[in-house]
Amino acid sequence: MTTSVFATNLLWVLLLANWVIEGQWKEKWEAMKHRPLLHAFLLMAAVHIVWLLGTENISYGLFDMQKKLPLLAIPLVVLSSKPLQSKELLPVAAAYCLTVLTMTFVGLVRYLSIPDLPYRNLVPHISHIRFGLNICLTLCIIIQCMFHLRGWWARLGGIVIVVWLLLFLMMLRAYTSYIILIVTAVVILAAYGRRLPRRMFRATAATVALILLSAAGLTGYYLYDYYHLRPLSTQPLRPCTANGNPYMHRQDGLIENGNYVHQYVCEPELRQQWEKVSSYPFDSVTATGYTVYPALLRYLGAMGLTKDSAGMTHLQPTDIQAIEKGIANPVYLQHGPRKMFYVLFYEFENFRCFRNVNNFSLLQRIELWRNAWQVFLSHPLLGVGTGDVVDQCRLRLEANQSPLAQSGMHTHNQYLNFLLAFGLVGFLAIVLAFLLATVREKLCRNALFTAFLCILLISCISEDTLETLAGIVFAALGSTLIAPTTQCTNTTP
Repeated sequence: MTTSVFATNLLWVLLLANWVIEGQWKEKWEAMKHRPLLHAFLLMAAVHIVWLLGTENISYGLFDMQKKLPLLAIPLVVLSSKPLQSKELLPVAAAYCLTVLTMTFVGLVRYLSIPDLPYRNLVPHISHIRFGLNICLTLCIIIQCMFHLRGWWARLGGIVIVVWLLLFLMMLRAYTSYIILIVTAVVILAAYGRRLPRRMFRATAATVALILLSAAGLTGYYLYDYYHLRPLSTQPLRPCTANGNPYMHRQDGLIENGNYVHQYVCEPELRQQWEKVSSYPFDSVTATGYTVYPALLRYLGAMGLTKDSAGMTHLQPTDIQAIEKGIANPVYLQHGPRKMFYVLFYEFENFRCFRNVNNFSLLQRIELWRNAWQVFLSHPLLGVGTGDVVDQCRLRLEANQSPLAQSGMHTHNQYLNFLLAFGLVGFLAIVLAFLLATVREKLCRNALFTAFLCILLISCISEDTLETLAGIVFAALGSTLIAPTTQCTNTTP
């Protein structure tokens, strides 16, 4: 966060120096008076300052305000300046898209050259979730440009880039980005579809409808495939292995790939056979933090095998290597939507059977949202203050004896974060200020700005987007650079 503070303070110094040297105080003041969007950003900064007065953790409150300085500095610089014309904005957009595209190739090279690279580290120096948001915006810019391109080769190049970025999102496992793109496409089509030629509108609507139907069909298929019981789980339980050793059948109902995970378990045989095929100790912890034994149980169960010496004979060397790395399901070796669905289904199964949320991103979010809502209900009008969100969430998690009590996480939802900090009074003031700015400046006449707004607002549901430097800069630069173009460009999507 030191980088954020340094960069924003430097920006402040350069801004003030430029205004003093050029004598632009009056000119800038007049420009700022006519930008409701800038007023909204100023109001948000003011709310952070005022609500700091009632906070107990002043140091964290000051840290939070320093972290969010770009939300004040960037709008002041951009929105007090002359709006960029279309010809001036085009090189900026091109440089942005080229940068994002270049970083995807950097990620590809890292993926191919670094063994077992975690997907979160595929693109360096930025969260994979935040980079996914940048890919979403890049896709919107490229698709908008494709409507104005002439020549089949140019459009073909645009299609190739779009397909590559969509595939890279799969590599990045930024699955929420797909949801954001689908919702954004529906909104844009509903709001601006009439501006398109009839044939283009029908083709676009048919494409979006096909994507939605495919997503629904795929979800239904994977649900059936995951929960449809396989033969081993439907037959009467056998008491002993082929070697005469007793099985353990735990009736907890945990299902994975159509098989009960904790049935047909003979630990002595597993331990004996594992030590013959692997140098990893049976009770060791893998690089992913997963113990070998439960990973082996899940892997055999997912394959529909008994957890004994007979089941172990069906494992190939690649399976042994996967288990040693903590991969607990052969489906996880694949790249595609099936892996995403199966991870989510297993998370739900763990919560259904054991109320376990540890190491499961979706369930952790739900637990944090529930906890944050309880904190909000305790301080509904004025909130807990700018600096007390983290402390209050931690105290509530501890009071609820939540498994996330020592995790350091708080909301994972930007709306809840603002509600907790500022209560209904501060939250509604911020929302109404930005809503008024959007209406008064007619920002949503620009399809690209609406797309950006959808990306940002949807991301704030599952992420605290404005609590990290990458998210703050994305929000500040995107909203201020795209917004002025509504005054100087046509509104065709």
